[in-house]
Amino acid sequence: MSGQEAPRQRAPRRSVEERRAMVVAAAIPLLAELGPSVTTLQIARAAGISEPTVFRAFTDKDELLAACLAHVSDPTRVIAELAAVDPELPLRERLVAVIDAVSAQAALTGAVVDAVRLAAPPRARTTDAAGDGERARATAGRDSARARLHAAVVAVLESDAGALRTPVGEVATVVLTIVTALGTGAKWSGDDDGLTAGALADLVLNGVAL
Repeated sequence: MSGQEAPRQRAPRRSVEERRAMVVAAAIPLLAELGPSVTTLQIARAAGISEPTVFRAFTDKDELLAACLAHVSDPTRVIAELAAVDPELPLRERLVAVIDAVSAQAALTGAVVDAVRLAAPPRARTTDAAGDGERARATAGRDSARARLHAAVVAVLESDAGALRTPVGEVATVVLTIVTALGTGAKWSGDDDGLTAGALADLVLNGVAL
């Protein structure tokens, strides 16, 4: 038997896409917690990598911030949460689950959007065709994301459509409008001055009249 140590196996090399995803996943909670003051060194430490590795995945901090913004604006994760809601639950419990999932996503998105806006350098206002095209693509992206999220909420509630006075699509619109509007500033809590998912669900289902 040889006394030589077996050669140490190197960890598999990550692709650029994997490194980007890892950095974004570490950066988002820090942006939500610390705001625009978060540094790439803090992000690297949270990701368990060196700071130079961050810049092998992104050309600069602005590109990283843009990737974080795109990630939280993508409704895929919350749609998956909504798809996992047990269809056998009573309507109120399913609506509470919808409100919990959407409010958490709205709060996170709002925090990251605010941080990115404060951290990024001001952009010159464009009036040319390129600027118009960029704004049109952004609007189309937001509209598409909202339509996908709306369809997911409808899917959670539609088995009880016959028990609702209002079409289920309108109920989904009301819920999304209220929750996303309150997402960045509402106090979602059990305190007397806070708003709970259960209280909002009761308001949507029962109104306020006796």
